[in-house]
Amino acid sequence: MRIVFVVGLWGCAHPYDTPGVHTGGGLDDVEDSADTALDSGDTGGDGAPDALAFAAEVDEDELLTTITDLADFGTRYTFTDGDDLAAEYLVDRFAELGLVAELDAFDVSGEPCNNVIAIVPGTVTPDVVYVFSAHYDSTSNQAETLAPGADDNASGVAAVLEAARILSVHPLASSAWFVLTAAEEQGSLGSAHLVERMMDEGIDARGVIAPDMMAYWPLGDADAFDILGDEASQPLVEDMAAVADALGVANKTWIQHDYCYGDDHTNYQDAGFPAISPMDCVEAHNVRNSGEDTPHYHRTTDAVDTLHLGFTAEVARVTTATFAGWVGAAP
Repeated sequence: MRIVFVVGLWGCAHPYDTPGVHTGGGLDDVEDSADTALDSGDTGGDGAPDALAFAAEVDEDELLTTITDLADFGTRYTFTDGDDLAAEYLVDRFAELGLVAELDAFDVSGEPCNNVIAIVPGTVTPDVVYVFSAHYDSTSNQAETLAPGADDNASGVAAVLEAARILSVHPLASSAWFVLTAAEEQGSLGSAHLVERMMDEGIDARGVIAPDMMAYWPLGDADAFDILGDEASQPLVEDMAAVADALGVANKTWIQHDYCYGDDHTNYQDAGFPAISPMDCVEAHNVRNSGEDTPHYHRTTDAVDTLHLGFTAEVARVTTATFAGWVGAAP
């Protein structure tokens, strides 16, 4: 079933169209759908034939640990010690996976900031790069003292770390960059810095997944997640949607018009790197202040106990399997 409608989106200068709604079977049907797809050899995209197998390795407890640890810093606002401590924590988390993370330094209003980057080189086409990126900073109405940012965006960070945990122990055909960016809440400055560096170094990035908020569902019992991308990134949008369909995860695909400010994925797009952003609910942002929006967005109440972690795990299965297909992960 496909439903076509047009809405305006929070934080965007122009609207998004949604060309389709894909209905999945929900959490209970994920494993059965994955088994069926694997038996048929269908990944739902152009990735590795066994990419769906990696979805089953996603551990909800691992996601919860990351989200809780980050929220427990109190605030990860860019100009606070909590943000610096979070960067150190992320370096340590990558080290636990056997990955050496680089601190990619830049300044914001004279204050030092760091993106955290861990790279798993490809063994067949190492110069071909795919990026899994999420911002780790947070903000709120009391940003300097309390901004737990559990949904925005500890949930996205958790998805990146979980994919790194699963895929780093497998051979990859192409190189995987696991990127955690700083200063997104000041205007996506961390990703802008990284993208400039990627362009200067001639990085051949073929695709980017940049989740931003994937743990809160405010509009009733529906469990669809949203996949956003500009016109040039629609093949990646449809690839992720197909993986979600194969896993029985309901989703909506959105076409992004012109420039959307405030999200990291647009910086990648503007540099010519195809990029998509899975998130929890576009409509919720569109109806902000209507009584149906995400009440904890950029608030001190964006805490772990407000999240739908089963939903987070469901989306993380999709993002992990999609990325596994892109990088050509082998079992």
